[in-house]
Amino acid sequence: MKRMTRQRAAILKSIEATKGPLSVDEILSSAEKEIPEINRSTIYRNLKVLVEDGQIGTVELPGENMRYETIKAAHHHYFLCDICNRLFTIPGCPKGLSEMVPEGFKLRGHSITLNGFCADCAV
Repeated sequence: MKRMTRQRAAILKSIEATKGPLSVDEILSSAEKEIPEINRSTIYRNLKVLVEDGQIGTVELPGENMRYETIKAAHHHYFLCDICNRLFTIPGCPKGLSEMVPEGFKLRGHSITLNGFCADCAV
């Protein structure tokens, strides 16, 4: 585990303070409030270290940039707003997914992303 620098702590604090995975731009915007001189390359470099150290995880959605979240949360899924592009965490898991698997197939895992309009954009 690498030393917890001021920049790394601000990035981790930004990720842990949210209710869903953050993009690099969202992390940069949040971390700048604490460290105004922080830049995008510092964000990327520290995200790599935090992922390698197992302190945060990545969220990959088709056609979207990588997002980052705390790995302390229980199994969950996502809601992606079609207007503001924010990604929200949905706790829990729907029942009956294993029954959807075709005969002869073996399920290893799953990820569900719902999309539509968040509460702010639906108005």
